[in-house]
Formats: sequence, structure tokens, C-alpha cells
Amino acid sequence: MDEGSRKLLLDFSRLDYISSAALRVLLAVAKKLTPNEGELRICNPNDVVNEVFEISGFSTILKVLPSDSEAIEKL
Repeated sequence: MDEGSRKLLLDFSRLDYISSAALRVLLAVAKKLTPNEGELRICNPNDVVNEVFEISGFSTILKVLPSDSEAIEKL
């Protein structure tokens, strides 16, 4: 991001769990990208991670998509 990258896609297909600390990092990254017309997308979360996003309200803040192809298409 410091070198000018404005779009970031994170593939969570191998992620089994996400902590509150990780959620804070994702929020910080999204906030850093937004003023520069950047975008953070997350794809392939499992049911547990997706539920954490839903319960925490992060699904309304972050763009979470079910597949990498869908995420890439919308970038």
C-alpha cells in the first residue's frame, strides 16, 4: 500500500478461525485504502469465519464474497 497498491484481495479459503485482533487489522487496512479510492475484498471464507463477519457487523463494512472469481470480477 505504501508503494501505491490500491486493491487488495485476501483469499481466506485456508483460514479456519479469525480473531478480534485480525478483524481490527482488516478494518485498519480497509480504512487506509479507502481515501485513495482503494478497495479490500475478502473471498472464500468458511462458514465459521463468515459467521464471525456477520455477527460482528464486519460483513457490512468489508466486501466478503463467496469465491475468488467473483471477487476478482468485481475488483
